[in-house]
Amino acid sequence: MEIVLKNNNIYIKAPKNRVQVVDENSSVEFVNEHYKTIDKTIYEEYSYNLDSIIDKRFKIKYSSINGFFKSCYMGVKKIASFSILKKILLIGFFASAMFIMYAIANIAGTLNIDDSKFITADRNYLQAEQDKISVEKFLEYEKLDEVDYILPGDGEINLTMKIEDYYQLQETGYQTTLYGKLTALDVISDNDIISGKIPQNENEIVIDKMVYGNATSGAYNALTQKGINSADELLNREVSCGGIDKLTIVGIVDKKSPSIYANKSIFVNLLNELQNQTLIWYGAGGYDTSTGTQEPANVADYTLYLDDITLTKGRMPENDYEVIVNKSNESQMKLNKTIDAKVNGINLKVVGYYDSMTDRQDYLVNNNTVKYNEIVEKTGIMVYTKYKDVVLDKFRNEFNINLESTYDKAREEYIKERQDSIRSGVIFAGVILAISLIEIYLMERSSFLSRIKEVGVLRAIGAKKTDIYRMFLGEILAITTIAGMPGLLLMTYILYSFARIPYIGGMFIINFETVGISILLMYVFNIIVGLLPLNKVLRKTPAEILARHDIE
Repeated sequence: MEIVLKNNNIYIKAPKNRVQVVDENSSVEFVNEHYKTIDKTIYEEYSYNLDSIIDKRFKIKYSSINGFFKSCYMGVKKIASFSILKKILLIGFFASAMFIMYAIANIAGTLNIDDSKFITADRNYLQAEQDKISVEKFLEYEKLDEVDYILPGDGEINLTMKIEDYYQLQETGYQTTLYGKLTALDVISDNDIISGKIPQNENEIVIDKMVYGNATSGAYNALTQKGINSADELLNREVSCGGIDKLTIVGIVDKKSPSIYANKSIFVNLLNELQNQTLIWYGAGGYDTSTGTQEPANVADYTLYLDDITLTKGRMPENDYEVIVNKSNESQMKLNKTIDAKVNGINLKVVGYYDSMTDRQDYLVNNNTVKYNEIVEKTGIMVYTKYKDVVLDKFRNEFNINLESTYDKAREEYIKERQDSIRSGVIFAGVILAISLIEIYLMERSSFLSRIKEVGVLRAIGAKKTDIYRMFLGEILAITTIAGMPGLLLMTYILYSFARIPYIGGMFIINFETVGISILLMYVFNIIVGLLPLNKVLRKTPAEILARHDIE
């Protein structure tokens, strides 16, 4: 190094060294003094008041380096950088999510008690399956304030319908039958009608969609085979029932019960199925050559056949227990005399003779007499009431009649029949769910153990536990969304397709609830099993974490 002083200027030549000028503006100061040991006197000479320089409006708080959304974004980037082996591992999450959706939908379908599988009547019906009831008691029960109406027997009626939609069917006389429980028209309103209208006269009726569904649910589906593909296509069709030949279906409801709604004024005649009625006297029927006895004659409401009959003598049977008979029986059955035929234990009195264009041989009586005959001939009663608990208590305690809710009884019997299948179905779905969750746990644990060193390094450089939890949470959510959601949605679509197939559709329920529960279970379980091993590791010191990579 060379130094030259000329004209009060200093010139320094230092090829290998950096030259720095020291003047009054430099941060370096020349001190011509010997070394001294530093002691506390060097800072005791000065005072420092920290409060005077701190902004008291500023609150010190810890801010994580990773927010929630940033953690999720970093999780997605982490997945993108996975090795081929780890990306193949994601297929396991895809399959597990499918199994979770299957298990939840299967459990829901198994435990679901679908009313349409067992319901046989309106939920307000109470039934007594007992021996025959007397007319006097029946009429007494009808007058109870809590009772809307009572039907003798089980209340089931059959609607017979001709199907002549196609040319090939017009000459065959093809008929089919719709089954349902007779229910009063006044329990429904205009708001219940989903197709058609409310009946305007007593020969118009309404049926529930379930009546059509029951008719098309069997192996032999006569309706759809003959071109009737929906309940709406039954509108305005004529049917016959009991003693009434012409009824028109004018409305469809969806009350979830196999009910046929009609005016109360025609209940008796709808329930009076002539082919099933039996009187004690056999004189007016045809002669049975195989047994040597007369076949049973039928009792029917004379007002139904005024277009078919002509009164030849006497008068119409306006009073109870009066009857008019075919004029061919005039020699055997004297006018104003009782005959052997009985209704409610009372002999019928002949008050007239009729001639029939269709050669009718029935006993024609008034509506009350038909009703009495139905009461004594049929077993049990059906009680319709909106006060089920009150009526159940009254009939059981006061009348000693064991009424039961038709809905509750049918549901109990249905569950009893399905107990074994429900138990096995739930166990099977539970096993699948358990296997899926265990698989997720093992995959999450394997993924975590491969990153133990990363956790140790982060803790060693001062990262807080919450930061590490947040980092792993973002990765878990990213894996679950990218690998799990597609599998769950794919299984949802598959099961939704299966649910529309008869006979197996009831095994699964796909709706917002089951899908939502499956998604929630998948995310919650993934988070728990993903963070549980992390919690165990973070209890250790950074040195202990870094000491081994296979911490358990």
